[in-house]
Amino acid sequence: MKKISCLFSALILVLISSCSSDDSSSDSDNNFVLPKTITMTYPDFPSYNRREVITYDGNKILTSVDEYSKTVFTYDGSLIIKQVEFDIDYKGNEVKYAEISYTYENGKLKTRILKKGFSTEYPNGQFIYKTVYTHVSDNEVTYVFYSVDAKTNIEVKEHQGILNYKDGNLVKEDESVYEYDDKNAPFKNILGYNLLLYEVGIGNNNITSASSSLNPFGYIRNYIYGDNGYPTKMTSYRSDGKTIEYITEYTY
Repeated sequence: MKKISCLFSALILVLISSCSSDDSSSDSDNNFVLPKTITMTYPDFPSYNRREVITYDGNKILTSVDEYSKTVFTYDGSLIIKQVEFDIDYKGNEVKYAEISYTYENGKLKTRILKKGFSTEYPNGQFIYKTVYTHVSDNEVTYVFYSVDAKTNIEVKEHQGILNYKDGNLVKEDESVYEYDDKNAPFKNILGYNLLLYEVGIGNNNITSASSSLNPFGYIRNYIYGDNGYPTKMTSYRSDGKTIEYITEYTY
């Protein structure tokens, strides 16, 4: 799923209890509220429409598959240490597209390494990007983003920034500001997502709007919720509040 390799420009703090490998909450008897399917509809670009099916072991995410891609997740105990994304062609063949690996320090994310452009000449990826995080406090994380030469492993600093959180939600990312509702986010019970910071674009609650001083065009989101307090449908509008960009529907 391409969303893993994009800094969605949102994506995400979740407060999930950190468990040891002996208590990793992967017991299938536990009843976690987890999204099983996600359907994306783009009114203006129907060729982008897709239906994603997610599989789990307890509340550990295993795979995410849609018509065009497949993502496989790897855990070490309760920590997500890798995501590998494959493109799927019309014959069903899978071609490795991207790989993201993570390291942790004291139970918090330390580094994120994204690799893309795999080939015979570049078996470890032609394009490599590294992000290093420093946890200043529970509500503030700084990061430095590097590009890495695939042949020499020389790192070049590209930019740095600050992530600010409140109540487990990313509320400010450099110049971008996010607002939330008080309902449950669909991904909040997936083990380990709370540690991936803003990459996956989720928090404890659901983003209702985003704006940026660098980009006057933000977005507004409206939700329909099920009886369990989790969203079943989200409609994302452009900043005018009228033009629909896309619709997301969830089943649990």
